[in-house]
Amino acid sequence: MELVDMTAKYYVQFEKNSIVEYASEKIKAGTWDEKEALINAKREFEVLIPQGLKTPDHYFYLFKNNDHEIGHVWFAKESNEKKVFIYDILIKPEFQNQGLGTEAMGLIMIKARKLGFEKIGLHVFGHNQRALHVYQKVGFIPVDIRMERDL
Repeated sequence: MELVDMTAKYYVQFEKNSIVEYASEKIKAGTWDEKEALINAKREFEVLIPQGLKTPDHYFYLFKNNDHEIGHVWFAKESNEKKVFIYDILIKPEFQNQGLGTEAMGLIMIKARKLGFEKIGLHVFGHNQRALHVYQKVGFIPVDIRMERDL
């Protein structure tokens, strides 16, 4: 597998899909109401990446395996100059459960080190146990846990 720069063509679909997926995850997590989720997600993306693929200090890559685009990652420099945050990572469903998520995380960490970063962070929704398992497997540890329950 290799990490290659995201193309402008891929980015257009990536942004549309990521906004919808982010809104959906916020609904599942109970954070946003269904009526407001898509609007909120679009607004957050406009603030985070106002110049899209060309937004400074944001990095967009594709995962390629045997000439197949199997997923993508978007990460960005945090206010701490030596830390990046993964905003979005995806391994397409047909390529999941093959160890490629673990391999992809390794490639991201290598790339971040080459870019001069020393630390990497991410967010995972509590209901996404598969992703949580992969992140823990590659050495991520919880640093802040927010919990809720219905009354």
